[in-house]
Amino acid sequence: MAQQDATPFEYIAPNEPKPTFVEHQSTVTENAAASDPATATPARRERSSSDTADKLKPSPGPYAYMTPRLKSLVLWERPTVSAGVLASSLALVLSCRWVSLLNLTCALFVFGIAGSFIYVNGILVFNRITNKPTAPRPLEKYYTRSAEFLHLEADRFHRRVDYITDGLNVVLTALAKVVLIEDNKRSLKFIGIFYALWTLRTWFSTTTLLSFVIVSLFAAPRIYLDNQTLIDAHLAKANEAVQAQVGKGRQVAQEQWTTVYSKAEQFAKDKGILKKSEKKTE
Repeated sequence: MAQQDATPFEYIAPNEPKPTFVEHQSTVTENAAASDPATATPARRERSSSDTADKLKPSPGPYAYMTPRLKSLVLWERPTVSAGVLASSLALVLSCRWVSLLNLTCALFVFGIAGSFIYVNGILVFNRITNKPTAPRPLEKYYTRSAEFLHLEADRFHRRVDYITDGLNVVLTALAKVVLIEDNKRSLKFIGIFYALWTLRTWFSTTTLLSFVIVSLFAAPRIYLDNQTLIDAHLAKANEAVQAQVGKGRQVAQEQWTTVYSKAEQFAKDKGILKKSEKKTE
């Protein structure tokens, strides 16, 4: 009777643990690579915990267009900072109702320059009285080092200008599409938006509208995240109702247009403007 072939693990001592399939496969691959490097296949890699099934990128969230700083502010990730920015913005907007920004800026420059003038010349007079003519001019160390804290960095300035230019180009392109009626629904939507702003402006002042926009910017994202399911359900119902009303309005408008067109055509035929179509007889 022929002796059976030895198993792959027959050479291992009884007390030694048998290798797993992955270790055995790696050993076989390494031996094949040593014997024939040209035709060797690479060893199988152990799966890592960082590997995913398909390595799909997560879809961007509704706030992906925001910068990290703006997102942190409107989502109240740091309540103290968000509250401070909101209060400062509202104070600035509401102060414009009683104080002119131009007057405020001019007043700050007047008092600032006058204070510096009095300080510098007072120090110069004091140095002359105390026989210190070689003393440096006051505040000289600040304006001689103005490049360190006042001058703009060219690269950073160019990046900011490019960023603003790209944003303006996007806005102008979208505005051109709206004005030139690329899409009827979009143009009608913006007509409604601008008409609503026009109407609201007649009811409220500009500062009130700006204050409302700022408060909404800080309140709406947080409220939406906390009540997303409920808000989405109500928005879906409202969208269905709007679409139903739009469909009814479109049907009524089409019926009215058909009726008006038929009457106009009949009137033109009666007046002889249009020739009546002659029926063909066999």
